[in-house]
Amino acid sequence: MNYLEFFHLQEDPFGLTPDLNYFYPSKMHNEILSSLDYAVEQKEGFSLVIGDPGTGKTTVLKIFMDRWKDRAEIALIMTPRLSSEELLQAVLDDLNIHIDTANKNEMIKLFRDFLINRSLSGKRVIIIVDEAQNLSDGCLEELRLLSNLETDKEKLLQIILVGQPELQKRLHSEGLRQLDQRITVRATMRPLNQVETSDYITFRLIKAGRGSAVFEEKAKKLIYTISGGIPRLINLTTSRALMVAYLGTSHRIEKKHVLDAAKHIPESQPGTVPRRITMRYGATTLLILAVIFLSLISYHALQTDTNPPPTPNIAKVQDSSTATTTQPAQPAPPAKKAVTDPVKSHAAVKPEVPEKREKKATVIVRLARLREGPSFNADIVTKVSRGASFPVVDEWTTQSGNKWYRIKAPDGNEYWIASYIVRIVSPDQLP
Repeated sequence: MNYLEFFHLQEDPFGLTPDLNYFYPSKMHNEILSSLDYAVEQKEGFSLVIGDPGTGKTTVLKIFMDRWKDRAEIALIMTPRLSSEELLQAVLDDLNIHIDTANKNEMIKLFRDFLINRSLSGKRVIIIVDEAQNLSDGCLEELRLLSNLETDKEKLLQIILVGQPELQKRLHSEGLRQLDQRITVRATMRPLNQVETSDYITFRLIKAGRGSAVFEEKAKKLIYTISGGIPRLINLTTSRALMVAYLGTSHRIEKKHVLDAAKHIPESQPGTVPRRITMRYGATTLLILAVIFLSLISYHALQTDTNPPPTPNIAKVQDSSTATTTQPAQPAPPAKKAVTDPVKSHAAVKPEVPEKREKKATVIVRLARLREGPSFNADIVTKVSRGASFPVVDEWTTQSGNKWYRIKAPDGNEYWIASYIVRIVSPDQLP
């Protein structure tokens, strides 16, 4: 009996290969997918997705491509270490554009004809570059030039760059400033938090048939501590913990099983987990000690500053003033009691009535569409430019996780706008 049979699981719930059936739709993942959908739907040009290794970028890409496979022609570049000419050839080849010339100008003409033809048929053309941090500056510039293929009304090509955080730093450099300015949709893949990590483990167990494996909450918390919320490390740690529990014939996965599992994880060699935990709590202890030390210094300085000045020698003062006749001290005149008219004093103080303020939605993309309803299928009423700001009247989240805001336009009518193309300012942030 293997460990899957022992736990009554139909398949391994924590495999390392990206599997669309095991996609965990966290709020962050849904927002990123909706942002990419919007960018392609509205033909925004460049989009950027940034994330550390193991955070699920490839899985999100697969979900996105699956959504658009019938509505778009997609070129996926998985080996970005190419020259600019090789990159163009790879794009044309992935889009099944037959080329019988090595002349770059001829290739670009063929590509433009292809884009116009697909646009007329209502299809999008998307280039996705995975691990885009490995692209040379020449290839990034080549992509920027390809994005210039457009008509008078719209972009013919949408480009999605997916990479690690260093890609964003490169785009901020002076040489890539023009490309950076063309990116209208930016998204960051962050690790899961502790609650999401717990839900993620349960979600994948249910997908695999639920079975008899039960993770204690302390075990889940430790998995989060070890993995940092990175899905790939969650899978690795949880899978090893199941194996340790199986060897101990336990259907209940406890904290001790996770600790034993961590010893067999490359990212967490023996002693690494306790050291991580020790470092976490050690850093907290050092911070507390530093605060106490600074408090003691401040207290000492305060005591020094507030000590009364030394009292003069009274005997000497009396000796030097024996020849002077001391006049009795005159009593100070009584202080005049202020007379206050209670009616006037109460009338002068008016209770402050807080001003009713509303949230504001400010457009952050080049051109945004206001719609009659909270859906991309709803009729477009008008278009507004970047910087336009509207009061938020209501909000709505669809079953697929897309969030919409109902805003009040200057004409007094109310329309809907997608949350991913606006920046929301709460009342307490307003000047």
